[in-house]
Amino acid sequence: MKTLIILLSTLFSFQALANLNRTQAERLLQSRNIQLSSRESAGARLLLGEVTGAGFVIPVDKVELVIAQNRVILKKEIESMDFVPHTLKLTDLSSFRAHGVYFTKEDIQGALISR
Repeated sequence: MKTLIILLSTLFSFQALANLNRTQAERLLQSRNIQLSSRESAGARLLLGEVTGAGFVIPVDKVELVIAQNRVILKKEIESMDFVPHTLKLTDLSSFRAHGVYFTKEDIQGALISR
């Protein structure tokens, strides 16, 4: 029983660490000299959590940046993207490469979307 409790608490603590909150996102963006408040006043929207699902059908051309593995990746830094099927919607993103590192859609913690 103790093993089960320890296993479940460990599992839930890892899940809690995986979620990015707004304050953490603002700090990550500030490290890249991006002011979230000014981007939002210009019409951009910050989506946190796993943004490739949950009904968000966002065209990739509206994505300004993604936050993956606690890194801010600007759209211009993305070297390649793979979609299944090939619809160019964020929901269908399979993986992408930036700075020589491959990321999957499960790695995405948030995105800044322009209107």
